[in-house]
Amino acid sequence: MSSWQLFLPQGELEIKTSRQGSSTAVLLAGGRKPAAEWLVQTAAAKDIYCADKGIECCCENNLKPLWLCGDADSAAQDCWQQAQAAGVKILLHEPLKDDTDLQLLLAALPEAVNIVASGIWGGRFDHLYSNVFSLLHYKNQRGVQVVLADEQEIMVLLQQGESLLFKPARPENIEALSLLPLADRNEVTLQGVQWNLEHSPLFLTHPYAVSNMIEQEKVIFTCDQGSVGFYLKYKI
Repeated sequence: MSSWQLFLPQGELEIKTSRQGSSTAVLLAGGRKPAAEWLVQTAAAKDIYCADKGIECCCENNLKPLWLCGDADSAAQDCWQQAQAAGVKILLHEPLKDDTDLQLLLAALPEAVNIVASGIWGGRFDHLYSNVFSLLHYKNQRGVQVVLADEQEIMVLLQQGESLLFKPARPENIEALSLLPLADRNEVTLQGVQWNLEHSPLFLTHPYAVSNMIEQEKVIFTCDQGSVGFYLKYKI
C-alpha cells in the first residue's frame, strides 16, 4: 500500500492505495471554468492536457498544455490557433464521432498518470455524467488516482481497498460532504463528520449518504467495497 498526496488550495488530500500513477497531470475540459487563481496554483509544475474548450482556460491564464484534443467545435478558434502556434500537440478529430473529446483524450494519454480534472462541473448533466464515468473507467483501466475539482466542488474517485484522509484548509467553508455510489453495491466507512458510517452499505439505487458535515480537523474515508465518489461542496 502506497500513499498519494495532493495539495489543493482547499486543503490536503492523501490517498492510501495500491494503485498510483507515475506523475500527476491537470486535465481541462469544457465545463465550468475554474477560477484563475485556483487553476494557476493547482497546475503549477504539472503537465496540462486539454479537451477542446478546455484550451480556453489555458489561453486566459497564460498556461501552455502539452496536448489539445477534440474536434474544434466548441473552443474559440483563436485559442486553437494560439495552441498550434505555440507548438502544442494537436489531436484533431472529425465532429461526427462516437466518443467525446474527453474520452478520446483519456484514451490517448501516453502513460498512467494521476489526474486532477477541472472544467468538469457546471453545464449539462449529460456531460457531467459522461465525464464522471469516463474518468472512472480511466482510473480502472490505468490503475491511477483521479480527482475532479475546481474552487467550488471536489470529487475523489475511490475503489475497494482505497482510503482517503482529507484536511480542509478552512472547514467552515465546506457546505456539504456526500458519498456518491458509482457501482451497484458499495460499502463505506466515514469518520470525522456529523453522521459517521461504519462498514455501511451504499447502493447505486439508494444514494442516501449526502449532505453530511465536517466536524473534526480531518476526515477519514474508506471504500470497503465497490466504487464511490467522495464529494465536497464549498461555499461561494
